[in-house]
Amino acid sequence: MKKEIILFVGLTLSTCAFSQQKDQILMRINNKDITRSEFEYIYNKNNSNNELDKKSLDEYVDLFVNFKLKVAAAEGEGVDTTRAFRDEFLGYRQQLAKSYLTDESIDEANARVIYERLKENVEASHILIRCKPDATPEDTLAAYRKAERARQRILNGEDFEKVAREVSEDPSVKQNGGNLGYFTALQMVAPFEDAAYSLRNGEISKPVRTEFGYHIIKTTNRRPDMGKVLVAHIFKFLPQNVTKEQEKKVMAQIDSIYGALQQGANFEELAKKCSDDKSTAQRGGELPWIGFRQTVKEFENTVFSLEKNEISKPFRSPSGMHIVKLIDRKDIEPFEEKKDEIIRRMNRQGRGGKGVEALVERLKTEYHFVYDDNGVNAVKNLMKNIQAGKDSLTSANAMKLSGDLFVLNGTNYPVQGLVNWAKNRQGSAEKLLKEYTLNSILDYEDSRLEQKYPDFGHLMQEYRDGILLFDVSNRRVWDKASKDESGLATFFEENKANYKWTSPRFKGVIVHCKDKKTAKAVKKLTKKNPEEDWVNVIRKTLNNDSVSVVKVEKGLFAKGDNKYVDKEKFKGDNVEPLKDYPVTIVIGKMLKNGPESYKDVRGPVTADYQNYLEADWIKELKGKYKVEINQQILKTVNNH
Repeated sequence: MKKEIILFVGLTLSTCAFSQQKDQILMRINNKDITRSEFEYIYNKNNSNNELDKKSLDEYVDLFVNFKLKVAAAEGEGVDTTRAFRDEFLGYRQQLAKSYLTDESIDEANARVIYERLKENVEASHILIRCKPDATPEDTLAAYRKAERARQRILNGEDFEKVAREVSEDPSVKQNGGNLGYFTALQMVAPFEDAAYSLRNGEISKPVRTEFGYHIIKTTNRRPDMGKVLVAHIFKFLPQNVTKEQEKKVMAQIDSIYGALQQGANFEELAKKCSDDKSTAQRGGELPWIGFRQTVKEFENTVFSLEKNEISKPFRSPSGMHIVKLIDRKDIEPFEEKKDEIIRRMNRQGRGGKGVEALVERLKTEYHFVYDDNGVNAVKNLMKNIQAGKDSLTSANAMKLSGDLFVLNGTNYPVQGLVNWAKNRQGSAEKLLKEYTLNSILDYEDSRLEQKYPDFGHLMQEYRDGILLFDVSNRRVWDKASKDESGLATFFEENKANYKWTSPRFKGVIVHCKDKKTAKAVKKLTKKNPEEDWVNVIRKTLNNDSVSVVKVEKGLFAKGDNKYVDKEKFKGDNVEPLKDYPVTIVIGKMLKNGPESYKDVRGPVTADYQNYLEADWIKELKGKYKVEINQQILKTVNNH
């Protein structure tokens, strides 16, 4: 509810003018200026989004003034200074600023590349020569040359698997000879994936650098992606140290279940009764949608080989025995449905920064970014000494570094800024310099978003005021009205005529009972206890944790609202009793002209009481805060 209210806070107005300036002042409330552009933004936004409830300019002015008066009240109470407010507002801003701090066209283009790859599985083998990301130039060169020698052996005719077994430093080579099997996009590190998808079948790559080292990659085959499957399974657990006796017992159980299925038994019912996977058993064994390489190979091989509604024979996985039924199968979703998921996964894997990098390059030009060669060289020399073990970022030598690292939009950024920033980070001088520069430019751009993009500024104002409105309105009107029992009672008595009805109502309980004896007990309980306690007393006295002998419904019923009430109180037709509760009794009273108390019509009374409290509050605020509107500027508001 809160977010919807904040977004609706579009009932704001701004941009009125008491002085001649570019963005004129439309109004002043409690000595706070409100600009014409703010009002135009919100007024046009709400009128274009709500065709059924378009409002005139004058109507919006009234709504907006009332809104801003409430915001002024919240500010007067210090709501905008609380930590809760600051945290919530900054959270909204951080989320909304993301789209301004990246080139979304680049992100979308990269997502499209990934999307096309997701339609295809690639089979590849590799040879890995390990090399740490922060390896010295000498160690890096040695690893590269070793990888290149392995590549040349293959190009000269040696078998790829033979060379892999001899030189690859991937431990899995002993089992797979370097063959990684099939994979799809976002399942390998980015440089490896890029290379594998770019190779033709049988082609050998040049050494490819990843965070693990250098790879020689051979793409051996391609196939269309298998999509996703929805399956249910019946599972019998087998521990890793299973004895022959345990295994024999489980095998007998799974064979018995399979035999029952072959004879026509219901898969879902057997899953509920027999499966050891309790997290899925109550859903008839149904698992979430499964994609390629999202489960163990034994399970994957079976489920992707099934036809729709086909049931597999029992098979074993590392965790136990399974029988699987294929419920449904689907291909990859359209790009527009898949795009956000792809971008999120790219970001999680650290390969989603291309849009940010493209934006930063544009901002460098816009803000006349220039590196200071002396500062850059000082940082590089320091990092070189640190890597050699001769210095540290906390040494006196590091603290003495002076001068500027770069200039951004006329502001000098000192070398010490990077030194302090890098204390808890690792990496080469080039890596740290790049990250610090990127973060500095993004932080600067972030600080200017409201000024640079007026719509963003108006949206932030809308969110800010909306949070304040929600807080103060909840305390002064909504929460107060719902909890003020004496106020509700008084308001009801003063406005009782508004809640009368033209046709009678029945007020009471409908109780469905197991038998006549129970019905008799219910009647005794209603005679001994106050009406407001009937439901709780009946349930607590007659039902228990394991057995329910009554079903109770309480309410205020007009003719046609309930067939049991109609039969007993409005001379309606006979009604078939409930199967498990064959005796139904209706206990209560008829109210001919209207409710007895506000509790009978609590919803409408609460809503009306809220309106009363709000109107009274607005009257109070108008007496407390001065409102000035420049009518000449108001006439120039652009409504479209």
